[in-house]
Amino acid sequence: MKTENRLRLSALLAVAITVVSGTAQLAAAPPASPNSGLGPIVNLAADGVVGCLVPPFHIDGTHSTEEITEAYRNMIDYYAEAQVPYLFLNVCYMRAACPSEVWDTYWDVDDPDANVTGWPRQHWLVHKKGVDPFAVCVTRCRERGVSPWMSMRMNDTHYIDDATKTSKLWQQHPELRRAERSGYDFSHKQVRDHYLALVAELMDRYDCDGIELDWVRFPSHFKSGQEQQGREYLNDFMRRAHQLAEQATAKRGHPVKIAARIPAVPEFAQGLGMDGVAWAREGWADILILASVWRPSDTDIPIERWCELIGPAVDKVLLAAGTDLWLQGTPGGRLMSDDLETQRGFTTAMLDRGADLVYLFNHFSAADFGRTRKAPGGSTVAWNEHEDLLKISGRLQAALKGPRRHVLTFHDPPAPNLPNPKQLPTNLTQDKLAQFRLYTGPKPTSGRVIVRVGLDNLPQVANAKLAVRLNGTECKPIEDVAKPDAHKFYSHDPHRVFHVADLAQRMVQFEAPRGAMRQGYNQVDTRLAAGSDQKAVWLEIYIGP
Repeated sequence: MKTENRLRLSALLAVAITVVSGTAQLAAAPPASPNSGLGPIVNLAADGVVGCLVPPFHIDGTHSTEEITEAYRNMIDYYAEAQVPYLFLNVCYMRAACPSEVWDTYWDVDDPDANVTGWPRQHWLVHKKGVDPFAVCVTRCRERGVSPWMSMRMNDTHYIDDATKTSKLWQQHPELRRAERSGYDFSHKQVRDHYLALVAELMDRYDCDGIELDWVRFPSHFKSGQEQQGREYLNDFMRRAHQLAEQATAKRGHPVKIAARIPAVPEFAQGLGMDGVAWAREGWADILILASVWRPSDTDIPIERWCELIGPAVDKVLLAAGTDLWLQGTPGGRLMSDDLETQRGFTTAMLDRGADLVYLFNHFSAADFGRTRKAPGGSTVAWNEHEDLLKISGRLQAALKGPRRHVLTFHDPPAPNLPNPKQLPTNLTQDKLAQFRLYTGPKPTSGRVIVRVGLDNLPQVANAKLAVRLNGTECKPIEDVAKPDAHKFYSHDPHRVFHVADLAQRMVQFEAPRGAMRQGYNQVDTRLAAGSDQKAVWLEIYIGP
C-alpha cells in the first residue's frame, strides 16, 4: 500500500533522520504487499520526561545544571541507539511542564518548593537549575538523527481534584467544562483558543518537526449528545493548527507538521466528534495515530477501512497504529503488558493491514519490560526487553524473525449510540460453537501455530476438554501453558500479571497445522467437548518455534 508519494511524505516529516529498518464493516482485504514499516513513534509522557532518564540518574535536586543536561542527552542517545526514528515529547497534562507565557506551569503556584508534588516536582527542580529539558532533547535529537516532536494532551483529566495540577482556567470557569470532572467542552471558543495558544508557543519556542494533538487523552470533548455538532469545532481547530504549522514551516525553513491521535475505529472517532477522515483529506493532519484510550491496546485496528474512507488523499498522510502498554481480552479481566512477542504480533498485523508506523504509548519506562524466569538449576535469570522491543516495533522484517503472539482484545473508546460487541468473555458449552476472529497478518512460512484459550475459574475447570478448529481445520490438543514457578503480580493491581499462564485459571493449548493459517483474519471455532460448562476469558494465536 505504500506509494512513492507516501515515502516522500515520510522523508519530509523526518528530514533529519535515517530510518532503520470489530465491526462488521471492517472485513476489507489486507493489501497484497504489506508495508515494510518506518519504525516506531515513541511518546514520552511528561512524567516520563523526568522519571525515566537512563538509570541510575534520578532527579532529586542534588545535581548540577551540567549533570542534568548530560542526563537528557544520554536519554536521547538511548532512543537513538534503539533506532527510534520519531520521539514525541509530551509537554502538558492540564498544566504545562515546559516554560510558558500562555499556560499555567506546574510551578505557577504559591510557594512551589512546598506545594509542587509528585512528578511535577521533578520538573520544578530541573527548572530551578535553569534547564529546559525539552530544548535539550530537541537539540540532541537533531544531533542523533531522531525526529523531535512536541506532544499535547488535548483534554487530560489526571489529578482533577488537585488544584496544583489543574489550570486556573479550569478552576475559575466551570462553565467551560463538559461535565463536573470530565474535561473541557471544546464548543467554547475560549477553550479552543487556550489550546491553540500553546500550539503556537511550542512551534515558536522549539525547533521541532511537528506537534502531536492527542485527542485520545481523553476522548470526550463535548457535552453528551452534542458530539456531532462538535465535529465542526474540532475541524476548525485542526484547520487553524495546520495554518500555524505552515507559518512555522516558513519561519524554520523545514516542514513543521501536525499529528493527531484519535480513536482506532473511524466510526467511533467520528461519533465522538473527531473526523480524522476529513482531517486527512483536507491536509490538516500529516499523521493520523489510531489508538485505544488505555487498556486494552486495540489489536484489531481497521487500517484498511481508514484507507478506503480517506481515498486518494491517503497517499499524503501517514497512518500509525497505536498501542498502549496493556493487553486485555475481557473487560475487567486480567492484563499483561506488551512484550517482545506481542509487539512482533502487533507490528506484523498492523503493517500487513497497511499501517506506515507503530505508535508506542506508555512504553517509555524500561522498568515495565524487565522479565525473569527460573533456570533449570533453580537460579533466576533476569533480562530487559525494552531496547529490543523498540528495535523491532514498526519494522516488518525484524518482527517476522522471532516468535509472535496475536492477542484478541476489544475496541475502546466506543462512541455514543454505536454498537461495540466484544468477543470475550464467552460461555463454552457442548451444544454451541463459540467463534472468534483474530487478525494475524502475514501467513507464516515456518514454525508452529498454537491456539491458546484461557478458561475462567469455574467448577471442574481442571477436567474440562475443548475442541478447537482453525479456519475449519481440526487442531490437536497439547499440554496447557505451564504455570510459572512463582506467580508475580503488580502489588497495586492484582489484575496485572507477567506470565501468560496467569491470565486465566487454565491456559489450554492446541497445535494447528501451519497450512491452515491465512493471511489477515483467522477464525477459531471452540466448543466444550467434555465436562461442565466453562467460560473463555482469553484467546491468542502463538506463532513460533
